[in-house]
Amino acid sequence: MPRDLSDALQAANWQQRVHALAFQPDARQSLPKLRTRRPVADTAEPTQESEAGKVSSPAPASDLPSSDPLNTLAHQEEIDGREFWVRGNAVLCPCPDCSAPLTVRVWLGVADCWKCGCALELDQEVWDKLRRTLPAPATAKVLPSPAARQLLPTPPRPTLPAVVQPDAAPALPAAATNPRELGPAAELEQLLAGSRLAQLLQGGFSALPAWFVSFLLHLALLLLLAMIALQQTSPEALRIVLSSFIEKYRSEGSELQLQNPLNPLADDLLQPPDAEQAESEAREFEQAVADARELATDPLPISPLPDLDNLKRNLTVDPGQTPSFAVRDPRLRAELLEKAGGTTQTEAAVARGLRWLASVQNRDGSWSLANYERHGRNDNQGDAAGTSLALLPFLGAGQTQEFGRYKSTVARGLAWLIANQKPNGDLRANFNGQAGMYAHGQAAIVLCEAYAMTGDEKLRQPAQLAINFIEQAQHTRGGWRYQPGEPGDTSVFGWQLMALQSARAARGGIAVSDETLKLADYYLDLASKPRGQSRVPAGALYRYLPDDGSFTPAMTAEGLLCRMYLGWSRDNPRLMTGVRWLVEEHLPTADKPNLYYWYYGTQVLHHYGGRPWETWNEAVRELLVGSQLKKGKHPGSWEPSQFEWGAQGERIFVTSLAVCTLEVYYRHLPLFEPLALDD
Repeated sequence: MPRDLSDALQAANWQQRVHALAFQPDARQSLPKLRTRRPVADTAEPTQESEAGKVSSPAPASDLPSSDPLNTLAHQEEIDGREFWVRGNAVLCPCPDCSAPLTVRVWLGVADCWKCGCALELDQEVWDKLRRTLPAPATAKVLPSPAARQLLPTPPRPTLPAVVQPDAAPALPAAATNPRELGPAAELEQLLAGSRLAQLLQGGFSALPAWFVSFLLHLALLLLLAMIALQQTSPEALRIVLSSFIEKYRSEGSELQLQNPLNPLADDLLQPPDAEQAESEAREFEQAVADARELATDPLPISPLPDLDNLKRNLTVDPGQTPSFAVRDPRLRAELLEKAGGTTQTEAAVARGLRWLASVQNRDGSWSLANYERHGRNDNQGDAAGTSLALLPFLGAGQTQEFGRYKSTVARGLAWLIANQKPNGDLRANFNGQAGMYAHGQAAIVLCEAYAMTGDEKLRQPAQLAINFIEQAQHTRGGWRYQPGEPGDTSVFGWQLMALQSARAARGGIAVSDETLKLADYYLDLASKPRGQSRVPAGALYRYLPDDGSFTPAMTAEGLLCRMYLGWSRDNPRLMTGVRWLVEEHLPTADKPNLYYWYYGTQVLHHYGGRPWETWNEAVRELLVGSQLKKGKHPGSWEPSQFEWGAQGERIFVTSLAVCTLEVYYRHLPLFEPLALDD
């Protein structure tokens, strides 16, 4: 066998035997006998000693430590009867107690047993001799002397006992320098020994406990799985939206759809005509549910709501003794919407409208009918018309100065109205023109409703003064118009009578003159008197002025609502005729967008109920929800230009009437049909 191949095999075998020392219980007995080798001058030839102590021929170059490219265990030293194994700058020795191989920290002259815990310390003579066997570093490092080592805070260590010198062993053949000449095991050993990173990783992991290494591996695996899962997750996750209201009526999608048993694949391939539109509608509905939920709760109410069981009992058993505004309680909202024909979309539209109205409130608590866009300026002047119109839908949704997420908005608005009321009860403030009595009537409604809903005594006197001013401003023929004492028109008349009705709903808290109501009924007779050969009974239809003009849908709706509050019953022939005329001939349509008419007509048909109400509600509900602005500069409001009289009333006017119309399902207690509520 060639010498180079023989040396390589012997070196590989020797490395395997040395590495096995750490796993044998008695490493000292299994250690091979090596001849002692001592360093000599660089110019001298190394020699080998025989067992008899004679000098033999120089050792081959392959046996020298300097020719070992793997830096493996190169030679054994025997110093004063003690065995040391030297590999480069690393020195090993056997433990005197358990014979396990120990690593000697040469610069300190100490060693600690990893197996039995024994601590060793070299004496000065052994320490000096051992230093001379190590190769000189590129930069000399001054090692501490034994005297200096005495100053180190090390625990006392026993002196290394004398070790019986073993018989000389044959010299260790050097490993092959070419990795290709090695076998697989030796080549792997060469790669591991030659890599500094591998040595650091091997030393680091060997010092860690097994449970910590397992923890690191499992953590890395979990992170890898998480990254894979995140990459596979679709950004648009599937969502199932369930309605918060349960309806007993059959609707699209409620019936079971069976697949074709002959060709199920064809059914599976059917897709909705516009999947993007369906997804958009689902998102809009989900947002509508969130918007509608805004009006249902108040985390910090100033005053608690009444007991719900007693409230339901009073509304169903004795509604005549309960204020009609009690149905605005947010806890009844969902049930009333279901029974009266409201939807999540209508309630969401109400929430969006209130959100916009609150956003344009002036800093002093008022609203400006024409200058609402300048609401953020300190000098923006509000007016009675804008303030009262804006407050009406808040109260209609059950938002008072004591309860609701907008209680601060309502409180500031009420405070502005009271602060600008004159001693005689006049609420027109700086709005004394043609629409002055409109503004007073609307403001009086606000004060009376707020007092009836909360019983706040701070509102009773201002509300009473406002009613007194209405009574004093009435004309002798029973009507009201732009200025106090003028002959009346049906439009201004309706707002004053609504204020009187709101005062009566306070159940005795605010006094209303019976004479005023009788005169008002007389005015309605004048405004509904037929002319010529008309077959329409008197009192069924109404005109703007008693002595001029023709009957109009808007004035008819306003006049019929006033008749209802003045005592007409549902089976009154004149009321039935007027309702039929409104539904059959003047149903709300997009080509005739008269919001003022829709506001009064919706209240009339809601009180009347039955099939006429269902027909009317379906029409007006879709028109208002569909025309509300969802984005842009004023989301939640309605565009004034799309309605008759919208340009004159501005955005607050049309938004207020639209929101109040959509609140009809719970804004007032029905007049003719008893309210049925679940226990």
